[in-house]
Amino acid sequence: MVLPEGPLKRCTACGQLVSQCSEALYWDSMEEFDDPKGTIPSENSGVSRLVRRTKKILSKIDYLLGKDHGEIHLLDVGCSSGAFLSVANNLGINAEGVEPAVGPAKTAQASGLKVYQGYLEEIRLPGESFDVVTVFEVIEHLKNPIRLLRECHRILRPGGLMVFRTGNTNSWTARYMKGRWEYFHISKHGGHVSFYNPTSIGYLAKHLGFIVEIIETYGVRFYEKGEIPFILYRIAKIISELLNGPSIWFGKGHELRVYLRKPF
Repeated sequence: MVLPEGPLKRCTACGQLVSQCSEALYWDSMEEFDDPKGTIPSENSGVSRLVRRTKKILSKIDYLLGKDHGEIHLLDVGCSSGAFLSVANNLGINAEGVEPAVGPAKTAQASGLKVYQGYLEEIRLPGESFDVVTVFEVIEHLKNPIRLLRECHRILRPGGLMVFRTGNTNSWTARYMKGRWEYFHISKHGGHVSFYNPTSIGYLAKHLGFIVEIIETYGVRFYEKGEIPFILYRIAKIISELLNGPSIWFGKGHELRVYLRKPF
């Protein structure tokens, strides 16, 4: 798969893909995350989607932990301005966050959220102090996620969960769109340099001492907006939506959702 930065490197054992972008291009693309507004939705529809998605994730966490919301201590790594944290707290979760970017971290703190500014590995939170660590849309920004994920393992209580979301390169979207898939483009998705699939997640989990509880996928796409005439794009979008169900059943969706457990 060839991108403007060069061909993606591929692990022959697990299929993991890694970008060959330069250090300068990487850090330049990451500047978009310094926006103080962060991930706060700008429209009511965005807020509704955030609440629905958060409720779905927290319900699954409740089930896997066998606990109610009020019994759960959660840390969101890469929490930006705290959109997920705010909803989780409103639903009764004891939620805290960590955010490296100064602007979004200050926004979250100013809204009353408990957010640490900096990198998780440097903050050194107490060991075995959280029931859940969420890492949403973060690991694709790391060429080597081992240091971060090892720290997540350390601060989790035995039996605790690490939950993360990233792209799936073993999806129908990636197979059809290849280098056209917007997810691969660092100019459109700042800092995306590591691209996962269920097999590479399994390797990573085993290396770090996690048990894979659930790996699920969702979503199909054939074209990005503007690539083809609008009418054809709408037809392709309808077909994509019809394939969402099968993409879940066969594990071929382009969004990868993973629940890992720290052994008791």
